[in-house]
Amino acid sequence: MTQPSPTPQAVKRLRALGDRELLAFFNEITSKTSRELMSVLPSVDGFRKDSAASLPKRKQALLHHFLKKGGAPKAKERADNAYYYLWRAWAAQYLKDVEGLAALLDAIENASAKDHPQVVADQPQAEIETLFRSLHEQSFLNNCAAETITRLLQFSPFETTDTLERLVSSAKPLVAVERDRELSILPKRMQGYEELLKRLQGDVERSSGEVARLAETVTGLLARPAPVVEEGTSTHALETVLAELAAVRKELETHGEAVARVSATADGRLKAVERSVADLEALWSDTEDRAGKHTAELQQQLTDIAERVGQLGQNASPAPVQTDAPSVASTPPLWVVPLEQRPDPIKALATGTEAAALLTSNYAALGLKSPGAAVFADEVLAAAVTGRVLFLKGSFSTELARATAMALAGKHIVRARVPVGFVDAATLDTHVVAALGKQDGMIGALVLERVNNAPFELLADAIADLIRNASVLVVATLADGVSTFPEQPLYLQLGPVFDADVLDWSIFPKANAVVSAGALASLDPKALSMQLSKGKAQTEELLRLLRRDRSLRNPRIERTATAFMSTLEAFRTSNAPTSLQSTSYGWVWPLWRMTGLPPEDIEEELDGGRIDSEDHVDTRLQLLLDLAGIRRE
Repeated sequence: MTQPSPTPQAVKRLRALGDRELLAFFNEITSKTSRELMSVLPSVDGFRKDSAASLPKRKQALLHHFLKKGGAPKAKERADNAYYYLWRAWAAQYLKDVEGLAALLDAIENASAKDHPQVVADQPQAEIETLFRSLHEQSFLNNCAAETITRLLQFSPFETTDTLERLVSSAKPLVAVERDRELSILPKRMQGYEELLKRLQGDVERSSGEVARLAETVTGLLARPAPVVEEGTSTHALETVLAELAAVRKELETHGEAVARVSATADGRLKAVERSVADLEALWSDTEDRAGKHTAELQQQLTDIAERVGQLGQNASPAPVQTDAPSVASTPPLWVVPLEQRPDPIKALATGTEAAALLTSNYAALGLKSPGAAVFADEVLAAAVTGRVLFLKGSFSTELARATAMALAGKHIVRARVPVGFVDAATLDTHVVAALGKQDGMIGALVLERVNNAPFELLADAIADLIRNASVLVVATLADGVSTFPEQPLYLQLGPVFDADVLDWSIFPKANAVVSAGALASLDPKALSMQLSKGKAQTEELLRLLRRDRSLRNPRIERTATAFMSTLEAFRTSNAPTSLQSTSYGWVWPLWRMTGLPPEDIEEELDGGRIDSEDHVDTRLQLLLDLAGIRRE
């Protein structure tokens, strides 16, 4: 026989379960069975092959080889075989009451024989369906339960099809199996008690006959005339009569004790029968109550559905009430105010290199370590000149946003903190322009704090109008709290979302370090001489990653991210990190997390932080994977 190898879909499903769940499944197999499977488990250093103490380590080694991507083909094949053996051992242990289970599993293995490739293509799936169809039928014979069948399929090396899921979901649940088992056993117990009562009745009748016989004997003895003992006669005759009376009394006492024991036993059996009858009546009553309650719930649900269907064609909302009363504002306003600064000299910035250097200096003053500060400065500058919007999240997001604005916009900086419940952003752009005042040909900056305190649909258009009609950079921060709205792809249409918590921060920053102010006259990459490299960005690979979730495509995100990546590739002279790694940090990772791409797909594409680099691992991506719990060694 040939053990079926796990399908790619099965391996993907098992990886998603995680090491903890798989180890728990392995540990459900008894130690006796595990020792029998030691011959197929991988060996580990420091233990004998037959050592029971090595079982936990050997199970972990099996998981490592089984879930590992790539590796030696023979080692992978051995791991696949060992996993199937464990899965079959679990089935044999927890489905031992299923008739013909071994034959059904053997049929699957026979259908997977390598010397019959035409069979492999068709029959294994049919045999697998036969197995689960049989388990479905056996559940209604109370030989197994739906929960056990579900766990068997969940950890199986087979692909889960719609047919298998229907068979499993429609099997008989454990509570119904246990109830029916009790109901099936009670009549047999009642029959046994009835037979026992008949035997006890026969014993009582026989004992009663014996007692009656003894009573007659005693009555006859008592009626017998007392012997006359003449004077001088030998006492032998008297002693003989007394001995007979003593023997009759002893026999009478013996039978009396026997009758008492039989009566006590009969009383005990009768009480046990009465308790069993009461249990049966209670179980039957409970079953009727549950059935009645379930029927009532279904009837109530049907009534609710009927009412909702009846309301579909009706307009339940009342007509608007016309009133001449003045409207009262019910939403907090958004105040745009200048950012307070020290009266330090402002450095005029003519090139992108000068701007990146000042950004690096400011980030270092906040405690970012080198070379991470310079890498992040290049990315922020590239986002500023391509989309004019960037989002920062994390514990230092506000400080980073203000330091960024100060480095690029000098004294032309305003800030606004979005209040909870804010809903009117129609005049945001005009308020910002009015607060900035005369810019003297320099760019301005808006630090928009806690932007996710309100639905971003209310702010997105106003921000787009602001950067379109004015020479303004928008640096927004995302808050972390119960009143905030979830991140959404609409952010990425305007700019990247940088998670500052995964940057390399110093625990002990330099004392008395201050941020400096600078001023840019333009956000045009050409005017800033940012074409320093002739490298070409891998935009096709970036587009493939952005389209990884086939249920979603956003051309505007693709355009903004591609422009950022191309600008960064031309500006950055180092290839550590690569421009694709930087774009993944600001765009790809946030997009995948927002859209719910499966963790195993994220881990596979990001490759532990390497992506397209053979030598450099982006520690920010690596930390993001670790914090999300989806990176494997």
